[in-house]
Amino acid sequence: MRRRELLAGTTALGLAACRRAPLVEPSEPRVCPPASPRPAPAAPPSPARRGTSPFQHGIASGDPLHDRVILWTRLTPPSPGTEIEARWELAAEPSMRHVIAHGSAVASAARDHTLKLDVTGLEPDRAYYYRFEAQGHRSAIGRTRTLPVGSPSRLRLAFTSCSNYPYGYFNAYAHMARRADLHAVLHLGDYLYEYENGRYGDGTPYGRLPDPAEHEIVTLADYRARHAIYKTDPDLQELHRQHPMIAVWDDHELANDAWWGGAQNHQPEEGSWVDRRTAAVRAYREWMPIRELPTDPVGQIQRSFRFGDLLDLVMLDTRLVGRDQQADWRAEDYAKVIADPRRSLLGPAQEAWLAQQLVRSRDDGVAWRVLGQQVLMGQLRPRALGDWINADMWDGYPPARRRLLDQVATQRIEDLVVLTGDIHSSWAFELAAEPFGRGYDPVSGKGVLGVELVTPAVSSPSPVKVEQLERERMVLASHPHLRWLELRHRGYVLLDIDRERTVAEWHHVESIEERSDRTSLAKALATARGRPGLREHEGVTRAIADAPAPAPSEEG
Repeated sequence: MRRRELLAGTTALGLAACRRAPLVEPSEPRVCPPASPRPAPAAPPSPARRGTSPFQHGIASGDPLHDRVILWTRLTPPSPGTEIEARWELAAEPSMRHVIAHGSAVASAARDHTLKLDVTGLEPDRAYYYRFEAQGHRSAIGRTRTLPVGSPSRLRLAFTSCSNYPYGYFNAYAHMARRADLHAVLHLGDYLYEYENGRYGDGTPYGRLPDPAEHEIVTLADYRARHAIYKTDPDLQELHRQHPMIAVWDDHELANDAWWGGAQNHQPEEGSWVDRRTAAVRAYREWMPIRELPTDPVGQIQRSFRFGDLLDLVMLDTRLVGRDQQADWRAEDYAKVIADPRRSLLGPAQEAWLAQQLVRSRDDGVAWRVLGQQVLMGQLRPRALGDWINADMWDGYPPARRRLLDQVATQRIEDLVVLTGDIHSSWAFELAAEPFGRGYDPVSGKGVLGVELVTPAVSSPSPVKVEQLERERMVLASHPHLRWLELRHRGYVLLDIDRERTVAEWHHVESIEERSDRTSLAKALATARGRPGLREHEGVTRAIADAPAPAPSEEG
């Protein structure tokens, strides 16, 4: 790195200060004076440390841009109302011997003692290392990374979803954390679940009881406590420590099958849905390393990220901003209801915003367009997975899907990759407007508008019962656009992206019943630029040789 002085502007959620500047309000940006590289002060000797470290929930980074990134931590207070001042430091090497930016912030009960800093003035495509210090203790060192500009030749991303704490261990997180060459990790929702212990996973055998354990989370205090217990997981902490995360919520961060006006798992006796939704969104924003703007409406999370001219990533919200209520698939008029052209999954405003993002990406000459979203977009035949229909997916909103695919076709939006979570299993689709008609040919690629890659869950269970697993062959045989399906295993997907092709590798964990980072490659498929469709890829892609060093594991 060039040894230049770094001007690091920070917007802190929590009360922030640079050196000894006066404290400012949480939403007010403050620019720190230039910080010359300097040796970091020695850690205070052990006798000077006071009690238990306040960094019980780890550290994290997220929402990287080419010149800035979010840094996050939470300080456990000695008593609920205590304010805690913390110092943060940023360096360009893992030893942190030469700090290039620093500042301080105050954590208070107003944000559940979480701190979030938007550190600006950074160099593109650069690894940075950071830590916090408070109450005589230092946090572990974390590593983050800014996005590239110009014409990067290659990127590596990992994506996953559906991490259910009481169901088992987060071994997929452990394996992703070990990959030094990831530019970012994408979490496509269901980062946590709202249920009490035993209702959707019993954590008793693993010592992994959710908090609160005895009842479903409904209030702000409940949602904060649930985020807190998840962030004590060591594999989740290590994932956040090693990689910046780009996350969106799905339904369980609020309640099952949520939409803007309610949820399947919200009952009148649980109080106001608006109050519950507001509490869930507030806790999510406090506890996740996502960028917040004062102008954001409550519940807005869609945003985009540009990785030079190689990739545009558009993160969508299929839950709160515009989704109409799911239709009742048992009702006689189900087919009529879902055919209503007024129904939407994204909402009119987000549909228009997405259309603008895709056209701008095409016009700017970006190679790949990637949509990070929550629910299955590929079409399934009714009752493909059993005697039920999942009206929560895009299949429950066919006019909305058709509008999106028509726009892709008419605007000549090429090289489109859709990333999906939610369904706790591994799928790979070729996206076509009429996949069961003559307009689509799986051999020639006729009618293919993009591909959909679906990650398995971190720990949540398969969508079908064990005795129904033979349906894999039946579903594949009856869906020509479905190129691969695996319903059993948990894991994640690794994306290796260059200027000629995108390769998706499905990595499945051996077990979630004990902690382990052992995985196996289940499948590798590639889509070539300018030739939409999915093809077999031989073996694993090579790691990036000059990846930045991981963050060291020392903590004081």
